[in-house]
Amino acid sequence: MNRLNVGIIGTGGVGYRLCKGIKDFPFVKLHSICEINDQKRKIICEEFNIKGYSDYREFLENREIDVVYVGTPNYLHAKISIDALKKGKYVFCEKPLGLNREEIKEVIKAEKESGRYLQVDFEMRYSKMSKRIKDIIDNGEIGEVKNIYFIHCPGGSGFKKKEGDWRAEPMKVGGYYFEEGCHRLDIFRYWMNEEIEKVEAIPAPSLRGDNGWHRGYKEPVVTICFFPKGKIATLLTLQHRGVSNVLEPNMEQKLGHEYSASIMASEGSIRADFWERYIQIFRFEGENGYTNLDRTESYVGIPHYKLHHDSIGFFKDFCLRIIKGEKPFVEAYDSARTMAVVIACEESFKNHGKRIKVDYNFLDV
Repeated sequence: MNRLNVGIIGTGGVGYRLCKGIKDFPFVKLHSICEINDQKRKIICEEFNIKGYSDYREFLENREIDVVYVGTPNYLHAKISIDALKKGKYVFCEKPLGLNREEIKEVIKAEKESGRYLQVDFEMRYSKMSKRIKDIIDNGEIGEVKNIYFIHCPGGSGFKKKEGDWRAEPMKVGGYYFEEGCHRLDIFRYWMNEEIEKVEAIPAPSLRGDNGWHRGYKEPVVTICFFPKGKIATLLTLQHRGVSNVLEPNMEQKLGHEYSASIMASEGSIRADFWERYIQIFRFEGENGYTNLDRTESYVGIPHYKLHHDSIGFFKDFCLRIIKGEKPFVEAYDSARTMAVVIACEESFKNHGKRIKVDYNFLDV
């Protein structure tokens, strides 16, 4: 197999960018799309000179399609992924893998029975700065990781739900951790290289009353993940601090946005600022362990999406591994364990920050 035919189900943000990006991959051909919006489907099919479908079941019957990208609203991910696997397709699915334990378990079972691979788009693991941090940790430069602190302050998206936005409907989006927080939970597991045992998810105070949320879920202010041996990872989330639409390139940090991580270990630490595009490595030097800056690695000039949300590169890697007969960079079962943490966080959140033990047992199939 030297070239793969790719079909796209759902041509929203990432789906459309993938249509455009595929043309740069000599080992992949954009075969067709499935899009329920008639006008959008017509425009994209004409732009890329491909066939379009409105029904994903008819789409999956096409035996020429090797790899399926699932970019639909969250509540459809599990069903479509299972159906695609049963039709012998490789599947690259947007997060989340499912909205409950039963859905996630059934996807893992379907992949196991299909002889194909499924990869969830937890693209932070693959993106350049996140991978570089992992390399520094694995090389032993800072010793054993003990504490991670991640700050996420995105732009304020208003206090009104957008009409027609499926993310405004709780049953379709799932909740904050299904839609957003899952990325940080996954990267915690990746950097710590251990499983999260318990979580606490503390709701943020509503700035504009109970209905003052722009999506179909309330959001947390702090999420704490407890690992073995007293290790800990914390996610701080603040909405509405940053400007909604940053029109001038590279102005996110100056306009209130923040996306940064600190990794504290036994022999040193790492500070990463994803908007400012740098990683700093500190060492605890001498008998007294004074902190010294070892070096700063700059990633200025590289597009932001490649540094922390490189879904296109992640998909490219998935396809290359299929051609080479290799396992995915991140296997579905691994991503399902992140989803187990997501479910525990949602349970804690609904119980006002109660400490919840993560249940991984449902994944045994």
